[in-house]
Amino acid sequence: MAKTGSAAKSVQMEQSQGEEHAEAKGLTLERARDATGMEHALTVSEAMRLHGPALRWSFLFSLGVVMAGFDPQLVATLIAIPQFQKDFGARLADGSYVVQAKWQSAFNLGVPVGQLIGSFGAGYPLEKIGRKWTFAICCVVSCAAVALQTSSQSKPPILVAELINGVVLGAYLVIAPTYISEVTPVVFRGIGAAFINLSFIIGQLVASGILAGTQARPDRWSYGIPFACQWIFPIGALIALPFCPESPWWLVRKGRIMESEKSLKHLTHASVDKASLLANIQRTTQVEIAEAESMRFIDCLKGTDLRRTIISVMVYSIQPLAGNYLFIGYTVYFFELAGLETVESFDLAVGLLGVGFVGTCLSWPLITRFGRRPIYNFGLTILAILILMIGVLDLVPNYTTKKDIIWAQASMMVLYNFFYDLTIGPLCFVILSETSSTILRGKTIAISTAVSALINVVCAVGIPYAINPDQGNLRGKLALIFLGTTIPCLIWCFLALPETKGRTFEELDLMFQQRLPTRDFATHVTDRRRDQMGGNE
Repeated sequence: MAKTGSAAKSVQMEQSQGEEHAEAKGLTLERARDATGMEHALTVSEAMRLHGPALRWSFLFSLGVVMAGFDPQLVATLIAIPQFQKDFGARLADGSYVVQAKWQSAFNLGVPVGQLIGSFGAGYPLEKIGRKWTFAICCVVSCAAVALQTSSQSKPPILVAELINGVVLGAYLVIAPTYISEVTPVVFRGIGAAFINLSFIIGQLVASGILAGTQARPDRWSYGIPFACQWIFPIGALIALPFCPESPWWLVRKGRIMESEKSLKHLTHASVDKASLLANIQRTTQVEIAEAESMRFIDCLKGTDLRRTIISVMVYSIQPLAGNYLFIGYTVYFFELAGLETVESFDLAVGLLGVGFVGTCLSWPLITRFGRRPIYNFGLTILAILILMIGVLDLVPNYTTKKDIIWAQASMMVLYNFFYDLTIGPLCFVILSETSSTILRGKTIAISTAVSALINVVCAVGIPYAINPDQGNLRGKLALIFLGTTIPCLIWCFLALPETKGRTFEELDLMFQQRLPTRDFATHVTDRRRDQMGGNE
């Protein structure tokens, strides 16, 4: 009788625990649905008010991207500074100086080669020690690299410094979109990710402005001051980082639920329902863990994650394939080769980047209203037309003696920069952060950054030999080569780029798992599917 009573009591306790577990799961699912509903109902102004702290901390992580825009712009423009040409270049027959193509390639290779290492290397610490500490370590390395750049008085140390800095710049390009996409609400995710592109432009613009102010100096500080100015960004970030909350998504995956809830308190207004947000993070993480076998790089190429990885890689790779390395990175040198004076070239480059800044700001309302796919496809179409026009203008006979043709070509490059930063520039980071799954986001972005960096390596090697007057001397005709790479990308976009506007991470997970055709992403309704999953619980 005692055994029978004990067994009955044990069964009763198991049933009670099972009911409590089921009730807890149901409550979590209900709260997750509440959080999804709240996110969909948020307007941009409400998101800025209720999630203001998250937006401010996102700007902090964007400082890494500012550095990623500053350094390559600086290095690509150094070759146009008269004192740098004299200190590190070779004397031509006419008495002028030019940095040899092999050293141009070497300097420009530093960042993309480093990015290949940094983008893959960032994935491990991002998951092991978190977004915050990974960013802090990169900032410390940046400070050391800038010290080496500033003190270098020969070509090899500059190259070594660029390689070291390139590693952390590649990591920044993984860290920033990962953190920003995880702390911002759906309605602001597009704008927040687009701010990454604006951060690029801010870095490029600041670098060009400083170079325009120092390029006429007759000493080594004409390029030493711009190098030293880079210290502002990592030091500023290191001062603020101790007060920055960690990503709640990363904390949930590590089982640190209480810390995740505390992080949400620091990322949102007091009136926001943190319990529902936390439940949504937990629910989405559970769905992804159930779908994923593990969290290795190879898993980005398996199952439905392969499609997500291809989309992420393509939108990032299209940037260099559509010529941004030439039309933005080589702006000053390009204008000098076209026949403009050095001062005119620097001033025009600053103006070009200023136009890009305006274009990125204008992209924010467009992204919110019209979505990702139509803007991206429209922008790439316009860029293809402008690339064609730049190349054709260079075919005009006696091109270098016709100032009006040169200025027309320069105007096309300004327009290119405007439409680039209005469309595919900012949208790259929006799509990148939305199409990758949260559990593999760091690794997906790492792969995308690495492939883009590899294409930039090809550009860094090939462009100096193609454009230099002592080598290929192609000038603007080089645009026609980029036209040949842009057209296939445009065709792929029309066939395979889905619309992700206004979707939560859970919704996107379900849509990719259902293998929806590209054309159905914009109109598909996931409520029924979510209700069905809730009924199966």
